[in-house]
Order: sequence, then C-alpha cells, then structure tokens
Amino acid sequence: MPGDLQRHSCIRSRLPSGALWRWEFEKRGEEVAIDVAGPLTLDNHDLMLQAALKGVGLAYMSEWAVASELANGRLIRVLEDWTPPYSGLCVYYPGHRHVPAGLQAFIAVVRELTAPR
Repeated sequence: MPGDLQRHSCIRSRLPSGALWRWEFEKRGEEVAIDVAGPLTLDNHDLMLQAALKGVGLAYMSEWAVASELANGRLIRVLEDWTPPYSGLCVYYPGHRHVPAGLQAFIAVVRELTAPR
C-alpha cells in the first residue's frame, strides 16, 4: 500500500517551482498522492538514480529512465500494482505567447506521431 512508504526512507524530488513532488499512485480508480519523508531531496533525476543505486532510499522515477537498471536487477519495482502504465509524455508550452518556429515544428511532429491511426 502507498501509505506504507511512510515507514521507508525515500528520495524526495523538488520541482522547478520549489515545491516537493507528491508521489502519485492509482489502483482500480483509487488515486493516492503521498508526501513521502526521506533524508535527501534532489531536483535532478540522474542524481536520484545514483542515490537509489547506492541504497539511500526508494525513488519515484519513470520506468524508461531506469529500464536498464531494472533489466539487470540493480533496481526493483515496488508498488507495481499501484503504478499503471503511463500513457506517454506530454508537451506543455505557453500557448498565449509567441511560439518560436522550432517549437512549433516540434509540436507538429509530436502531434503527427501521437495522432490516432
């Protein structure tokens, strides 16, 4: 259960806004957000991975970022039944401002690649 995380050492993540990331879980329509406790708070996913590999604590990271560590057994997933597959990445941008041509082209490619077929 996600609430059991309160009894574990966790590696916390700080968002660019300065806020702490609340770990989010979902199972059969029940959504839970947990403000975990831990000895370390980082704002860099590479550092979070290194800390987890060194045993500092549990880390909440995307599966694609740790795929090789999962495959070779250096890391294991916990609460797997509370973490459904992620549908994909999202692109957020200030739509009310001038959008540079490069970003417009990137958005067009993402839309084309993710359009239903």
